Amino acid sequence: MGSMAEIEHDERRTYQRIPVGYTSRCLMPDGGEYEGKVSNISACGCYIELDAFATRPDPAQRVVAYVDKLGRFEGIVIRSTEDGFALQLEMTPPKRERFAAMLTKVANGDQAALEEIRRHPRVDAADKPTTLTLANGSTGSCKIIDMSLSGASVETHLRPTIGVYVEIGRMRGRVVRHHENGFAVEFAEVAPTPKAVMRHFEPTHQAM
Repeated sequence: MGSMAEIEHDERRTYQRIPVGYTSRCLMPDGGEYEGKVSNISACGCYIELDAFATRPDPAQRVVAYVDKLGRFEGIVIRSTEDGFALQLEMTPPKRERFAAMLTKVANGDQAALEEIRRHPRVDAADKPTTLTLANGSTGSCKIIDMSLSGASVETHLRPTIGVYVEIGRMRGRVVRHHENGFAVEFAEVAPTPKAVMRHFEPTHQAM
């Protein structure tokens, strides 16, 4: 496996890095919490600028960053500087590809993508297991890959037909696309708050 610098170089060639300027809240390995600004981001990493008084994390340390408009990210520090640090983001391959597609839209000035980010921020529920109920009443298990107030992407071996309604936990939604590890749904009703989404994703019963 290559060094951190080599990994960063390879990923930069793969994913487009765009300038942003979003504020962020960083949870450091020592338990400290500092405000910062994400100056640029790609689907593989970002650079976070910190105030002069903030503690700089060391390379190979893990940091959690809550980024305005984009949500929660976790990753490994690959470089620390006087101004801040570079973070290699950890996420599943399907989520990384979706994030890359969304960032490309943002970079191209797609106002609809920006509005989607503002209206329906991501809810932190990565890899949350729950129950999947199909249109015929049969049940199975699935795992939440990614979700917002208006929809979710799940990991499962099941592939319900696009356009049909299913239930994920207690959230009803329409299947809008399939992907490599499962499918995505658009909720029948937009949830009012992130807590409401999480509450409805609790398993309804034991899946078969």
